[in-house]
Amino acid sequence: MLSEEEIQARLESGRVGQSKRPGVLRELFVKSGCAPAEQRVDRNRGNVICTLPGETPSTIVVGGHTDFVTRGEGIVDDWSGSSLLPSLYFALKSRPRRHTFVFVGFTAEEEGLAGSREYVWRLKKDQWSSIRAFVNLECLGLTTVKVWVRRSAPELVTRLREIAQSIGIIVDGVNIDRVGDDDTHSFLDASIPVISIHSITEETLPILHTPRDRIDAIHPAEYYKTYRLLACYLAYLDSKIPDGGHR
Repeated sequence: MLSEEEIQARLESGRVGQSKRPGVLRELFVKSGCAPAEQRVDRNRGNVICTLPGETPSTIVVGGHTDFVTRGEGIVDDWSGSSLLPSLYFALKSRPRRHTFVFVGFTAEEEGLAGSREYVWRLKKDQWSSIRAFVNLECLGLTTVKVWVRRSAPELVTRLREIAQSIGIIVDGVNIDRVGDDDTHSFLDASIPVISIHSITEETLPILHTPRDRIDAIHPAEYYKTYRLLACYLAYLDSKIPDGGHR
């Protein structure tokens, strides 16, 4: 896995204008050893996609969004999630994998989930049926790791808590139904199992969509702990989720 200093540097790299974010994400993927593809959503925006092949076409999709509300820097919501995608690719690429992992930086989440809806809409039948889970990374590092339990598939929540316990990390269930929506909605509409991982609490919620959404809102130690947990979680899912697609 990458060092805490490298993870923090990748977080810092998102302090750019909104139009430059996808390009920064592409550069991080290349640095991690992946040549990403672009999926156009409209004339000016697109999803950034990196695929890590496994032994089977059975797939786990991992996503975060690159767009943000410009009243702040958008580091929490959601560069904290999307900037981890290349680092998770790097953590997994050297180990054997049964599943194929697809890492997606979605565009236009803040505008009606347009990027994730386009991604799901374009899936061919065999691609759709091969997806075993969608793991959404949203607003990380404000506090300890949280999971939106009511939104998430029970099996995926159980696996997260199992691996977290094994490495001494506490995961709390904090439902954020009243906060808004996230890209899991697009996958749920397609009957794909999802889990939404975040760090939002009642106290930290006022940071989002305000000038307080800056890099200093994120606790580096908690953020790095989240990266470690997510890398272990994805490897654990690879070993625990059966091959084959959902129906």
